[in-house]
Amino acid sequence: MGGNSPCAEKGCSMCGREIVMPITATEASRLSRRTGLSENQCCGKDQSGIRRLLNNQDTKACVFLATGFDLVTSSRICTVYDSGPLGCRTYPVILDEKDLAILDDLCPHTN
Repeated sequence: MGGNSPCAEKGCSMCGREIVMPITATEASRLSRRTGLSENQCCGKDQSGIRRLLNNQDTKACVFLATGFDLVTSSRICTVYDSGPLGCRTYPVILDEKDLAILDDLCPHTN
């Protein structure tokens, strides 16, 4: 959801809401260095040990989505998009359970 993305043009922040984006250790380290946040402030591990971006408990949005609201219709910009995780930058292309690239049907602007 960078400044030049279709997401910003459409005023959409759906993909940054209640995010479950997996990230690598390298991505977590890069985000920590770029933002000054500790890795524990921007990512955590789920029950399977997979590192994921964290959500702000108040806004129900990724900690890097610049928003003060929990409404999906509240468009905002990702503050780390250009150096963010690859999964965020390639969204709405995701991998399905067979590791095949597909368009995420949760995105309202896949066209």
